Amino acid sequence: MELLDEKKVKMLYNLMKEKGVNNVNISMFNEQQRKMVYEGYGEQFLVYNGLWFMLNAIVSYSLAKNIGMVEKKLNQELEYAIHAQDYDYALLCARLLQDKAMEEFIKNYNTTGKYDKVFNETIGFVLAAKS
Repeated sequence: MELLDEKKVKMLYNLMKEKGVNNVNISMFNEQQRKMVYEGYGEQFLVYNGLWFMLNAIVSYSLAKNIGMVEKKLNQELEYAIHAQDYDYALLCARLLQDKAMEEFIKNYNTTGKYDKVFNETIGFVLAAKS
């Protein structure tokens, strides 16, 4: 088993930022270590709001199979989007949360579907984490 030191983890995080968290192969680590790497990477994005931060956090936590943190970040982003009156972004968060009632509520506002592609590319990670 490979030991993870702080320097290796920082190198992994930099690579994940550059290539995308789901595009970095960390299969050489055991399941517990992979979970630690993914959760540590996702944790960096919890205090920030916005699409890029949300995607990095939820994909990381999804890969770690931590659906609780996925939902926490999505709820945080949903609240942020509603306060910012960004209803397209709020709709994306509600769809990723699979909250049908919130989706229907947000559709009462002028939404354009500008995040449909992002939803289609991301929902698979969320669903995989739930299974």
